[in-house]
Amino acid sequence: MFKKVTIAVLVLCGSLAAQSRLDVAVRNDMVAGFAGNQDALHRAMAACEKLLADDPDNAEALVWHGAGTLVQSRIEEMDGQKRIALFGKGTSEMDRAVSLAPNNIAVRIPRGGTLRMATPGMPDFPILKTLIENARTDYQMAFDLQKDHLDQLGTHPLGELLQGLADLNSRQGKVDEAEKYYRMIQDRMPATVYAERAAEWMKSRQPLAAEKTACVGCHVAR
Repeated sequence: MFKKVTIAVLVLCGSLAAQSRLDVAVRNDMVAGFAGNQDALHRAMAACEKLLADDPDNAEALVWHGAGTLVQSRIEEMDGQKRIALFGKGTSEMDRAVSLAPNNIAVRIPRGGTLRMATPGMPDFPILKTLIENARTDYQMAFDLQKDHLDQLGTHPLGELLQGLADLNSRQGKVDEAEKYYRMIQDRMPATVYAERAAEWMKSRQPLAAEKTACVGCHVAR
């Protein structure tokens, strides 16, 4: 699951990767760490912690450290109370990063992508609504920033962006908004896995299962 989280995050950041100031090696270690390589995850976390020691307001380092902390709470062995505390620490760090750099897509998308893929299956506690709304606003910001040149995005980045918005709106019960983005998928990228998923959603107009909204591999989306 968290391998797909990271793929989704990096795909969405891809078209604006030049804006990111975080060392690519750190992000690559996060990719490997989210996929299960704990040595890489610990190395990436240590690198972020070093950056934050030098500059506590480094928003990109903070959002990735928060994402890594959240992932650790989901994949490492620990008792329930520690897991809850670590999850809360991760989300708080990501939220603070966004408050520091609200207009930086290299901050918003790591939070949005991580929260979108981490929340399916979570208990329906009040915080769940906040996490989903945070993810939705992050994806919306990314869409608004690129809406005038969507045709310049590849199938994969555009599909992940539109699928994320459609899925998050659907999970919030915003059926009309979800339909808008699913129809955009059908209009802009017919004969793709994204369009097949959109057609499936149209049949029920209910949130798709998590495996139907997970990141589509580049080798699949044509």
